[in-house]
Order: sequence, then structure tokens, then C-alpha cells
Amino acid sequence: MPYCKSSAREEFELELERLKKLAKKTTFKSAFFSYDHEQLIYQSCIFLLCARIEDYTKNLIDNILYNYRQKGAILSELPENARTKALIDSQKVHFKNFYNNTDEKKLIESLRISNSCYKLILDNSSFKSQINSYNIISTNKYPSIKNLKILYHRIGIQDIVKQINIESKKDLKTAFESFLSLRESIAHQNSNNLTFNDIERHFFNVKQYINYIDRIVYKHICKNSKSLFWK
Repeated sequence: MPYCKSSAREEFELELERLKKLAKKTTFKSAFFSYDHEQLIYQSCIFLLCARIEDYTKNLIDNILYNYRQKGAILSELPENARTKALIDSQKVHFKNFYNNTDEKKLIESLRISNSCYKLILDNSSFKSQINSYNIISTNKYPSIKNLKILYHRIGIQDIVKQINIESKKDLKTAFESFLSLRESIAHQNSNNLTFNDIERHFFNVKQYINYIDRIVYKHICKNSKSLFWK
């Protein structure tokens, strides 16, 4: 099956183009925006695009899990790292409680081997709701370089940031970090003066970054599961 865009990427690109069109209107001669209004629009576009990256990640993971469930996947067809992470999540709070109160009786009751969470290790069991998007995304939704590596490793991809540079044959990591730095400076009210050319450049780089993330995840799903689970 040749690569096709995920639904999450299609939605992301539609929103990216919508934001870029809004920013483009500031350049029209008929648009009597003050300089301050232009800056507010440009800053908002950068900020909102970062939020749309977060939406892309959430939608991508949700859609993949939905496809696994709807198309009859068994657990062995899901990424092993995702299964392991879900198993850890189901037990973590109990170990934290034990660490605080050393109540072994309560720990044994909470982690008894009849607990349904252990069905995650049964390769031939049907996938239903044993894993959810929070198991994969957790508190790492913000698209920092560190979070991207952590999040996509949870579905079995080794250093997706490095793979993006390899696939693209250019340093998209630096370009993406530049976008994130701008977003942070806006959040702290320290951003430099922006132009529409800045918006176009950052939007192009982010669009490329999502393009390669989508393709890398597609290859990973096809290789480790089946292409029918992609879309």
C-alpha cells in the first residue's frame, strides 16, 4: 500500500492553510491594519499553529488506535512499547502508594494476577480498550524535541527527530526548534518584530516536519502491524 496522508495530517494542513490565509490578509492594500494589529495576528498564528501540532498528535494516535480496534487487531499486532507503557500506567499509582505507606496487603490486592490489566501480555487477545491515547501521549503533548522523542518511542520508533533529518536529507530539527523558540518568546512577550515572510517560512518548515512524522509513523505501522491499520 503506497503512503497516503493520515486523517490527522489532512486536518492539520487544512488548519495551517486557513491560518496562513488569515495572516496573508495583512499584506492586502485594502486591509488597513495598524502595525500593532499585524503583530497580534502574526503572533496568534504562530501560537495557534503550535496548538494544531498538538491536535495532530492526539488525532493521529486516536485514529490509529481506533483503526486497530475497528479492524480486529490482536494485541501482538500493536506496538510492544505501547502495550508495555499501558501496563506500567496501570500499576504505577499502586507502587507510588506502597512507597509512601508500605502497605503490602493493599499492593498485593491492587496488583493481583487476576487483574484485567495483565491481559495486555496475551498476544492473541483482541484489542478493545486496553490502550488509550493518554498511555502514549501522557503529559508529553507539547511538541518539544524531547517530547517528540519520548512520545513516538512509546509506539516503538527510535529517535523520530533523527529519522526526520535522515528522511528529509536536511536539518529540519533546527528549523523546527526555531519555530518553537519563537512560540516561547511570544508566550513570554519577548518576540521580535514579525513579517508575513517569517510566517510563511515557519509554516513551511512545520508543514514539512509533520509530513515526515506522518510518513515515518506510516512506515512503522506497516512494518510492525499491517497497512490496513493506517487508515
